[in-house]
Amino acid sequence: MPQPTAQSERIGSLDFLRGLAVLGILLINIESFSYPDPWSPYKYGFVSEVDHTVRFWVFFLAQGKFFSMFTLLFGVGFYIFLERLEGKNLGLRAMDIYARRLLWLFVFGLLHAYLIWNGDILYHYAACGLFLFPFRSFTVRQLLGVLVLLGAVLLYNAYERTSNTQQQLSKYTQAVSLNEEYRTEVDQKTIESWERRTRPGEPDRSELGVPRTTIYQSWVANAEHTKAHKGTVFYQGILFRTLIMMILGIVLYKMGVFRDCRAVKYYWPVTLLILAVALTVNYVRYYHWTFNYFQPVSSVGQSWLFTFPKEILGLAYILLFNGLYQKYLIRWKDNAVSCAGRMALTNYIMQSIICGLVLYGYGLGQYNQYSRAELLPIVAGIWLFQLAISWLWMRRFTQGPLEAAWRNLTYRSFR
Repeated sequence: MPQPTAQSERIGSLDFLRGLAVLGILLINIESFSYPDPWSPYKYGFVSEVDHTVRFWVFFLAQGKFFSMFTLLFGVGFYIFLERLEGKNLGLRAMDIYARRLLWLFVFGLLHAYLIWNGDILYHYAACGLFLFPFRSFTVRQLLGVLVLLGAVLLYNAYERTSNTQQQLSKYTQAVSLNEEYRTEVDQKTIESWERRTRPGEPDRSELGVPRTTIYQSWVANAEHTKAHKGTVFYQGILFRTLIMMILGIVLYKMGVFRDCRAVKYYWPVTLLILAVALTVNYVRYYHWTFNYFQPVSSVGQSWLFTFPKEILGLAYILLFNGLYQKYLIRWKDNAVSCAGRMALTNYIMQSIICGLVLYGYGLGQYNQYSRAELLPIVAGIWLFQLAISWLWMRRFTQGPLEAAWRNLTYRSFR
């Protein structure tokens, strides 16, 4: 069986970036363990105004950004795996090994989704990985064309949503302009629907029962959310976004960004420009999402501006931290963040186990007990624990435990 990639052959910046990504996604994922409606800008976890501010900064800087990084890096990882297989002149056997690798990632994802946390992304990645295979021989220009096409689909979807909102606003304006005595039942429902949609909400501070008091109850709840047994093997709402980031990762890899960013013309000016644009767009987007959520987006321009904020800032983070790593940390490949990245699969699953044990009823039962601000020290504590564990583990082993199992299962029938 082929040996794991030697440390000297690894691309250090990818390990470092993967470590940042897997740690960063905890900022958002922990909210799904903590609250019944984690995406709400007002319902749960808001004890004071500080919590609204915390939510804004977390969503502004983290929501979807580290997921986008994680996705981009998975795309790079898939491509590098294929590239190395093809370099060994394995013929069709390379395709078999790649498919088997995706199959076991899919299995790991399902086990995670059904037994631990229904927010798993791994089986979705595995399904999307099948779409990447045809792109391995595309040129950078051809891949950029694919990105434009996928981006156009999302922009069209945003246009459709905004058009529907504009129609609803137009109907409301017409209905509310009528004297009450002339309003039909349809007019009244139109008015009530729009005013309900644009009414600021109030925080829900009621006591809630702690869910998932037993492991079995948790499995049942996971099965109700995870639809793989009904044939849904990827998240339809983010399929195109996932493919965009994975293909973008292949583009950056082909350009040599991860090996030596100095070879890329205007790397730092372009990186800083993307970062500035991304921070501006995300500030506007998440300020609206946090404080003006009750004002529907009724402008096509604004809708398009809000279409790719997570992906743009995720890309900016990749370029920024990739450059910083190559400038300052490239000789320190065994830093704790890189160690966490080398066992990203293990750390991702570990985060879910820790959050379940702390927040669900079969553990400490702290569900909906912490405000948004109070979650931050818990996240920091988990980060420190994972950084320490990763550093200690990688001093003795070449792979994380789940990474080793994934590799062994992939190659088992190809010895």
